Amino acid sequence: MTNVFAAAGEHRDEPSRLLLLGEDGHYDAYGRVAAQPTQVDPGDEWEIDAEGGLVSDR
Repeated sequence: MTNVFAAAGEHRDEPSRLLLLGEDGHYDAYGRVAAQPTQVDPGDEWEIDAEGGLVSDR
């Protein structure tokens, strides 16, 4: 089975950690050290892009 995700944002302190939105409507975090995405509840530590692409002020 293939999982499909859309990039929905990035972690404010660790921009290499991406916030992904899955087809199931759940958010997952993915970064360099993670072998696979892990389900998260995004909070203030995430910069979320309402337009569907990544947001960065860097």
